[in-house]
Amino acid sequence: AAGARVLRGCVHKPRTRPESFQGMGAAGLPLLDEARRSTGLPVLAEPLQPEDIDGLRGHADALLVGARSMQNTPLLRAAGRSGMPVVLKRGLAATYDEWLGAAEYVLAEGNRSVILCERGIRTFETTTRNTLDVGAIPVLRERTGLPVIVDPSHAAGAAAWVPALALAAVAAGADGLLVECHPRPDTAWSDAAQAVTPAVLAEIVAATEMLAALTRSPRCEDLGGCRDAIDAVDGVLGQLLERRAELVACAQRAKQARDLPVRDAAREAAIARRVALRAPRLGTAGAAAVMSAVVDACLVAAAPVPA
Repeated sequence: AAGARVLRGCVHKPRTRPESFQGMGAAGLPLLDEARRSTGLPVLAEPLQPEDIDGLRGHADALLVGARSMQNTPLLRAAGRSGMPVVLKRGLAATYDEWLGAAEYVLAEGNRSVILCERGIRTFETTTRNTLDVGAIPVLRERTGLPVIVDPSHAAGAAAWVPALALAAVAAGADGLLVECHPRPDTAWSDAAQAVTPAVLAEIVAATEMLAALTRSPRCEDLGGCRDAIDAVDGVLGQLLERRAELVACAQRAKQARDLPVRDAAREAAIARRVALRAPRLGTAGAAAVMSAVVDACLVAAAPVPA
């Protein structure tokens, strides 16, 4: 699943024009079920009206209230009564207070599982599909305590800009991302221009996980939280070690071309000193031991495979 944690699959599609693809309706539910079975991921689906919610029961694990439905109060109330988590997108030009007012309709029904989704707003700029309001992320997390995720796809409107906006969102503190993905974007029936491929999605996931692990304070209230934080850091270390091994292989090719020795003791010592400065808890000896093992492993990985 390219690193995704939830699968968004909508059988109902609110569209700007009536001739646009409106979704498969109930006929698409078996496909949604198959996608859930094959990926093992929970499904997020969008109802357009209150009666759609009952039709989604058993097929969806969470509900998405789209930007065009943000002020549909009957739908908000019904979503609140559904017992399912609700992702609430910001309206096309909604203020923070209007957006939070919509969230209150869901919360008022006793449903505390509300996630706010920033997806860009309508401004004078038309190059991007919408203008991503990065400032909404820290403001609403502070004001509400609710999770805030970001849809960089609808903000960008073009697949090439989605990775950069995704990184900006995570840097601002977003709790998650909602990314449009399609194995063959040029054949997609909706939002083709902004859909990324699964390979690009995997790159976005890797980059944003690395950024989050490096920039956010770990939550270590208990052993489980500590282990989750350690796993996140270890994941980043794995990515960085893989990248380092690639760079070492490149350096070794350059050394061979210049007839230079494989190892440089002075440089390795300097590396250990720099790491000791960045990781004082390890101490000088600990940093030297860690980097010695890293250097050895990268050199082994960079060694040419015998014919």
